[in-house]
Amino acid sequence: MKKQLKNLAMALVAGIFTFSTVLAAEPIDNKLEAEKTFKVGMYRIVNSMKVNVIIEKKEGKALEISLKNERNETIYTEFVSKKTNKLSKKFDLTGLADGKYHFDITNGKETITKEINLETHQPIPADYRTVEVK
Repeated sequence: MKKQLKNLAMALVAGIFTFSTVLAAEPIDNKLEAEKTFKVGMYRIVNSMKVNVIIEKKEGKALEISLKNERNETIYTEFVSKKTNKLSKKFDLTGLADGKYHFDITNGKETITKEINLETHQPIPADYRTVEVK
């Protein structure tokens, strides 16, 4: 009986430690995560001047996507309907001058900003060598 009581006490202590570890692993900003109504991902398409913007949102709120320059002047605006849950949109940045730009995605209350830096790099000429076989 004494051994069973000891095993029960150890199991109880182990359970408390496990429970406290699980609670500690919960994010502190759990409330903030629950309030977010959309997520945005963006990546550059290799060997091009295009970026892909991916949006996943809850149905019921419309979004506005704006591309702005470093003076905060709007270059492009698009609206995403309330009924759309997922959107993948390619943006061709070929015609834009070098500089800093940002995408602002907003539903009126929340705004997510993704920054872009466009730079032109001049190619570095390589030494020209020839091989002659006789």
